[in-house]
Amino acid sequence: MSDSNYILIVEDSHTQARQIELSLKQLGHPVSIACNAKDALTILGKQKALIVIADILMPEMDGYQLCSKIKSDPRLVDIPVVLLTQLSDSKEIIKGLECGADDFIVKPYSEELLLTRIQTILHLKAKFESADRQVRILVVEDSPTQAEQIKYLLEERGYTVLIASDGREGLKAARETMPTIIISDILMPVMDGYELAYEIKHDEGLKHIPVILITSLMDRKEVLRKASVVADGYFTKPFDDKYLLEKVEALISASTHADEGKDLKGVDVTFGGEHYVIASGRHQILNFLLSIYENAVQQNQDLILMQRELQALNEQLEEKVLERTQELEASEINFRTLAENANDGIVIVNNEGRHAYANKRTTEITGYSVNELLNTGIKDLAHPDVFPTIMEIFKKRLAGIPQPGQYETVIIRKDGKSIPIEITSSKTLWHGRPAAIVILRDISIRKKMEDEFLKVSKLESISTLAGGIAHDFNNLLTGILGNVSLIKAYVSPEERTYNTLTNIEKASLKAKDLTQQLLTFAKGGTPVKNTVSIAGLIMDSANFVLSGSSIRCDFSIAEDLCLVDIDEGQINQVIHNLVLNAEQARPKDGIIRISAENVSVKDEDNLPVKVGKYVRLTINDSGIGIPGENLDRIFDPYFTTKNKGSGLGLATVYSIISNHDGYIMAESEVGTGTTFSIYLPISRKQVKVFPVKDVGEKPIPGKGRILVMDDEEIIRDVAGSMLSSLGYKVDFAKDGAEAIRLYKKAKEEGLPFDAVIMDITIPGGMGGRKAIDKLREIDPAAKAIVSSGYSDDAIMSDFRKYGFSAVIAKPYRLFDLSKVVYQVIKG
Repeated sequence: MSDSNYILIVEDSHTQARQIELSLKQLGHPVSIACNAKDALTILGKQKALIVIADILMPEMDGYQLCSKIKSDPRLVDIPVVLLTQLSDSKEIIKGLECGADDFIVKPYSEELLLTRIQTILHLKAKFESADRQVRILVVEDSPTQAEQIKYLLEERGYTVLIASDGREGLKAARETMPTIIISDILMPVMDGYELAYEIKHDEGLKHIPVILITSLMDRKEVLRKASVVADGYFTKPFDDKYLLEKVEALISASTHADEGKDLKGVDVTFGGEHYVIASGRHQILNFLLSIYENAVQQNQDLILMQRELQALNEQLEEKVLERTQELEASEINFRTLAENANDGIVIVNNEGRHAYANKRTTEITGYSVNELLNTGIKDLAHPDVFPTIMEIFKKRLAGIPQPGQYETVIIRKDGKSIPIEITSSKTLWHGRPAAIVILRDISIRKKMEDEFLKVSKLESISTLAGGIAHDFNNLLTGILGNVSLIKAYVSPEERTYNTLTNIEKASLKAKDLTQQLLTFAKGGTPVKNTVSIAGLIMDSANFVLSGSSIRCDFSIAEDLCLVDIDEGQINQVIHNLVLNAEQARPKDGIIRISAENVSVKDEDNLPVKVGKYVRLTINDSGIGIPGENLDRIFDPYFTTKNKGSGLGLATVYSIISNHDGYIMAESEVGTGTTFSIYLPISRKQVKVFPVKDVGEKPIPGKGRILVMDDEEIIRDVAGSMLSSLGYKVDFAKDGAEAIRLYKKAKEEGLPFDAVIMDITIPGGMGGRKAIDKLREIDPAAKAIVSSGYSDDAIMSDFRKYGFSAVIAKPYRLFDLSKVVYQVIKG
């Protein structure tokens, strides 16, 4: 960092900074301005200033903080700092002096005052620096390390330092260089510090040079001996750096004044029973006595400080002992509080294998009281088959041999029942003796859940198989149902064959419902909704379940029943399960009452559905009823009270109704019967769409070119026959890639397809999901119908989202196909 001759102004007010700059330029020095303390430190880091004039009130870092940073930096500490403020409180002035400020000027001030104060500070600084440049200090020290330490300390203050390694070399250097002051160790070879001081003070050319002696000797008689050789100062090692510098500066200042008077006869002193004569100037004697006094004060302060520190340490030790005692007491209280509120059993087992402590949860797990547990041990709880293993682990743990921290085992309750538990154990101390802390966790429910998980895993495997079977079966049904409906188109309704074909068609539709139930079981069943009247579905489903049974249904269905958006197969499964449960409950009067009506749900009804209009379906039996403790659990998966039940029936019902944005609730009383109420939101559509199961509709003929994409040959054949009978021209593709190629070719030849029927899933090839995207790239106006035996696929329930124009689930009849294709082509 280079020296400079500029004045630095630190002021966040641009106007005031410029005003101060104009005034200070009269002093003939360059002026720099920093708008905040951070910028000021950056400027000083590059080049020191003659003086810093800083405002106190500034953002981020105020003038006090800036001054503290300057005075704490060894490179900047000698820069005078003047603080400016509008505050005149004396406390603010003291605060400024505490941070090391050299002057403090209160606003408003006159230009004359400002210039006078700044000139004075710069004059004193220049005089001090001039004096520093003339000061030479001789350090006489036989220890190179300590000599360099003192040299570094003095050179940091700007003094010139010479070093001699013993008294004789120091005396020679003093005569040659005439130092301002001499600092000498006492114990040195060749010539010690006492002899050096004696020679200096008896040399007419050197006697005016102050001598400071430094030693680690603590004998008081040595102090008088130093007085006899007229040393000017005395320090005991180790000494405070600041104290040494202050003493040096005081002696340097004093050496500039002539010694006033001298007692030529000397001063007689008796100390410690011995007589001494001190022949020195009064000023020198006074300096030396003050040095001795200061040293004694410093040592006394050190002793007082040590005494205080020892007392503080003693008090801290007593506090630590008290705190530790309180902590141990609190620790045991906390342990018992935590243990008594824990969800797991906690037991302390002593080195004899007996219980020394047991919490409340342990009594709940084992059936024993706390007193009973404290009079028992591991042997009384452990199952006989596992007792040897538990004891071996316990003994090895106390012996410090690593053991598993957690393991599963079996214990015997007081009532003799075996329960699986998980043990977590570790070594501890209990009232100063080796013990083990054991955490017992009842894992009966977890074991049961693991068993259920195994069941679920098995069911998942079965459901995958069921889904595949249902898909293949739907394809077969498509062939059967399609061909039957195709034959019916050529048979007169008056012929006996027509009725037979109609019965086959109905049976095929029932089989379709069964495959839908199988798919619902397999994959959860995303509903493929149609807008229908639920009346016929209710009666057909209920009567089908009770066919051949002595129990009959009593229906009460409103004539103006609103339409609902439902998946008929899934709702059929709901009715099937509920009616079957009612039949198995054996109603006393042999009647199951089923009603359907339009209702409005209001806020005050407190039902977990949106306010609005619903169709409410009620199924009531007069059977045995459901106990209250089971009523809240009947919709839980795998919960059943039947010996042969899977516990999936009502869970599936609940899932289906939820997927239809509806709600199902149960009310029951033991011995009276059970009522299930289902709420289904009414459809917003005004036009009635008849259900697929209505048989007897006339196929709708049409014209156009249709492309059928399906990997199953039987589907391609039956779909082609049905579409041809309706008047359409049909081409076929086995997968999506072939369908895209044929579609593109037909479009280029000017014979585009009017519609494409696509299967979703093509094993080993491109299915409808990917093919529709490719088709849209070729022809954004393409009309595609998605078809699948997996009617639970998301595309089937939200086909427009994926780019399809319509949907038809397998199996389908001639009428179903004719209606969908006709509506798609006509738009």
